[in-house]
Amino acid sequence: MSFTERKREEIKKYILRKIALDDAEFITKTIDNFGISITSVKRYLHDEINDNRISICEKNNCGYCLVEKNYLATLSLEKDRLEEDQIYEEYIADYLENCNTESMRIWQYSCAEMLNNAIEHSRGTKLHIEVRSNALFSNVIIVDDGAGVYQTLLEYMKTHGWTSPRIEDALVELYKGKITSKEQEHSGEGIFFSSKMVDEFVLWSDGKIYKVGYGKQMETIESHLLAYASRIGKVGTMICMTLENQSDRKITEVFDMYTDIDEGFMKTKIPVKEACISGEPVARSQARRICNRLETFKEVILDFQDVQFMGQGFADELFRVYAVAHPEVKLCPVNMLPEVGKMIRHVGRGRLPENVILYILNDDEK
Repeated sequence: MSFTERKREEIKKYILRKIALDDAEFITKTIDNFGISITSVKRYLHDEINDNRISICEKNNCGYCLVEKNYLATLSLEKDRLEEDQIYEEYIADYLENCNTESMRIWQYSCAEMLNNAIEHSRGTKLHIEVRSNALFSNVIIVDDGAGVYQTLLEYMKTHGWTSPRIEDALVELYKGKITSKEQEHSGEGIFFSSKMVDEFVLWSDGKIYKVGYGKQMETIESHLLAYASRIGKVGTMICMTLENQSDRKITEVFDMYTDIDEGFMKTKIPVKEACISGEPVARSQARRICNRLETFKEVILDFQDVQFMGQGFADELFRVYAVAHPEVKLCPVNMLPEVGKMIRHVGRGRLPENVILYILNDDEK
């Protein structure tokens, strides 16, 4: 059987993805999915080994692993006059050799934003950069030994209206976006948009993890972050970004999701499960933490993915008390289980405020 070049590439990518997931049954699955023989699968594996894209790995269940290239650099934040675009070109871009044009554009934007944060906000002395790349994905890790992003935000929050803010408060503000410790020089959009552009974004500081785009490799990435932290000593903020090498995502698509040509950054998305660090959303205090500063946006998407239960107090504070007090802010809960949707309807007492938009519900909730 003769396949087109496109079909052959599809089979190769399928095999690589299964190996990346350490799927012990990947050979059988490849045979079943593409209707090819075991001889053909082994020929593909042989070709990938010869091209140095995979290697035999006896410790893995599937028997193979992706070949990964690794590059490290350490720069001084005290001695050198660092410019983020130059750092990106010299220490990152050249090592993303497997990436297509769209991926490189995303890397340029997100790396520049994160490097600028380290240079201008961290108050650290050293900047560590690691680039890891294989046939499917690339990772960029940026680490500074400064005060840490949460501590920096807490210092700002204490002088800008927050009463006894905690790290949990700073974490929620990061999810919202549009917050910065240097209002005159920055817009507070860097982390927000960078974290939406890459496939997976993990920020680690003070033992707290901010993560967006959770994927199947997230647990591995978190473990790698902590292992890397133990090797380099003091860590203020550590960021790990992952992106598929052949991404078709355009930067403009991400900006268009949250911005307006006239009003700018006017829409945000908050993962409720992650924002309620202590557990399920049950308390009014959790809701107030989410509500703080929402009036700086026109529309707020509240993502209830993985939320199994929502308390009456949380729902009432957010979808009745706050919604009534701020009719100009559109609240849009999405990805709700039936129980969550019912609780929102319950606190509305049969009539929710007009700015609470329940446009994505399960069929039995409509």
